[in-house]
Amino acid sequence: MQLQNKKLVHLADLESGEIKVSACALGRGPGEILISSPDIDLWNNKLYLLDQRKDEVKRVKIQCDTLITEDVMKLGLTDPMVFLNLEVISDSMFVMFVSNFDRIRSIILLDTNNHVLDSLSYYPLEDEKINQSSYNFNVDMELSPCHNFLFVSCNQYDCVSKYEIHNNRIRSVKKIFLSEPKYSIKKGRPIYSIDYISCNCSIYVGEKYIYITMDPESMREYNARQRREKQEGVRGSIKPGNDSYILVLDYDLNLIKSYLSDSDISNLALTSDPSVVYATNSRENRLIKYTLPGLN
Repeated sequence: MQLQNKKLVHLADLESGEIKVSACALGRGPGEILISSPDIDLWNNKLYLLDQRKDEVKRVKIQCDTLITEDVMKLGLTDPMVFLNLEVISDSMFVMFVSNFDRIRSIILLDTNNHVLDSLSYYPLEDEKINQSSYNFNVDMELSPCHNFLFVSCNQYDCVSKYEIHNNRIRSVKKIFLSEPKYSIKKGRPIYSIDYISCNCSIYVGEKYIYITMDPESMREYNARQRREKQEGVRGSIKPGNDSYILVLDYDLNLIKSYLSDSDISNLALTSDPSVVYATNSRENRLIKYTLPGLN
């Protein structure tokens, strides 16, 4: 999604890239989104948007060449939570990644009446010496097409976790690390070594494979970039270089293939062909088609 003409959702022609229609305006009014980058999920030809500032879930129906915006629910739990990520199980049930005000993260199953059906605490590093409220990280998560498995990647700690969802319950199945954790603990907080490579990973789940995009950067490079930004008075610059990777895993989180991209990858879109994916490039604002050899 891009903010264009104060609209957040666009229906575009895949071949030409021409935008046919736009919906979901940025603003505080009815049917509008207050945050310019809401977490989104596409299910059953409907786009669901989590507005983290208004604690609301909205739905955009795709009908032919039109987009129809609807309010789904106002989020509100007995224990106050910050709602961070959204995945849609059905029209009446979601899986969400949340944080309480002590920064303890959890994965919850939630219905549209704000009933928590099940929950599971989430810890990137299961080390009893770590103060779990000291973590600072983001996650990316996605359901399998049949909605019976949830996959979660942690950007800062480079781990990928698999969960099973069955009968309104969620359980942990497996966790792997894309790079070996190298850290010390200072005042209960994990501090990574200067040579540690952070992968900055995002996850995408297909019918057969798990796709992970990686943008590796060592802590030494990261710290140098932060110092340079401070000196230049800028923040949030794009990491230099074109060293994005696409990893392909099976559903047991075993590595199948690894591909080096010739361009930075911002987001990935899967197709019915496991060897064909589309990617967006934030530097050049373009859509790229990749063919991944060796996949079938």
